[in-house]
Amino acid sequence: MDADTFDHQVRPGIYLQLPETLVDPFPTYAYMRKHHPVCQVEPAGIWAVTCFDDVKYVLATPEIFSSKAINLLNESDWLSDESKHSRLIIAQDPPDHSLYHGMVNRAFISRVITTLEPLMRETAKSLMQQFDDSAPVDFVENFAYPYVGKITRNIMGVGEKQSLAEIREWVDLEERSSPIRPDVTFIAAFEHAILQQNGHFLEVIEERRANPQDDLITRLVNAEAEGKKLSDQQLCGVMSLLVSAGFATTVHMLNHAVMQLSQRPGLVAHLVAFPDRVPSFIEELLRYSPSVLSSLRSTTKDTEVSGVTIPKDALVMPLIASANRDISQFANADVFDINRPKIKQHFTFGHGIHTCIGAALARAELRIALEVMLSKFTQFICPADDQLLWKDSMFVRGVSALPVTFR
Repeated sequence: MDADTFDHQVRPGIYLQLPETLVDPFPTYAYMRKHHPVCQVEPAGIWAVTCFDDVKYVLATPEIFSSKAINLLNESDWLSDESKHSRLIIAQDPPDHSLYHGMVNRAFISRVITTLEPLMRETAKSLMQQFDDSAPVDFVENFAYPYVGKITRNIMGVGEKQSLAEIREWVDLEERSSPIRPDVTFIAAFEHAILQQNGHFLEVIEERRANPQDDLITRLVNAEAEGKKLSDQQLCGVMSLLVSAGFATTVHMLNHAVMQLSQRPGLVAHLVAFPDRVPSFIEELLRYSPSVLSSLRSTTKDTEVSGVTIPKDALVMPLIASANRDISQFANADVFDINRPKIKQHFTFGHGIHTCIGAALARAELRIALEVMLSKFTQFICPADDQLLWKDSMFVRGVSALPVTFR
């Protein structure tokens, strides 16, 4: 193979942030899996890995594909020192990952989720009362954000100190961040949002040290392993991660759920009749239309994936959403099927050591919200995907607004 042919194969001019790809990335992913399963994508030349087995290999092999690359989004040179916020756990490799993951995982016990379920149901019912069949309402603004926001602020202990508008602004900026240096306006806004958020977190941390409570933040403050406790900076990093991962992704998944139900009235009728099938709907939703498109890794040495050599110190993007549609793992992968075998074997919550510790919480939030909605309404009407404004991100798939009519 000559050099020109090789260059064309590994850098075929694929853009993942074209407007049409943001609306529907899955045809592009299918093309990549077939013709360029491992290649560099534009504009940054990041190496994309698309097939199920290859994505699994990347996620499961931290000694070759380091998670430290994730800190390029949070500790970039273009951020001021006081704005840098290392992502504990998800941006760590063993052995550090094992130490800190254990500390956080022990704090994030299942009892936290169980005690939150009444709050979830009460909040969902309260928010649903404002909807009727008279006109479309923005589901993002009037349900998804306040529902997940109330639960997240309760977990974080910030209460009303941090407004939903503040959280939404920070999350939106974080979703738009990338390894590529942004413009000065974005940098200024991002730094302001980070410092504002850390101020709220530090206040809560100090309150819990002075007056411990039976909650997640108190357990994080007191967590200890090998004689070590989390520093204030590390605590802020964990709290930031829990908001980013637990807040934004669940908001987007609620929106995706409504969009999928609007396209499948027969499925709505089925779920109304058999509410015990809601968990299966959620798993297929997570596979079929995940809010997480990809993650980020860096190679620790030259390595070969599907016959393509990725050089040392390269940025690698395992395309989780692509792997979830790989027909080698999921028959009729482009069909939404809640009776699918191996329905939980998707990568939306990660894989290996970086499997999401908040997966059970996210599933509970989605289940309870959907149970409440389906007990009140039997029709969900919203615009087609190509009529919505999708976020400009390589890592997240979501909309900024979603007008919905409930009936």
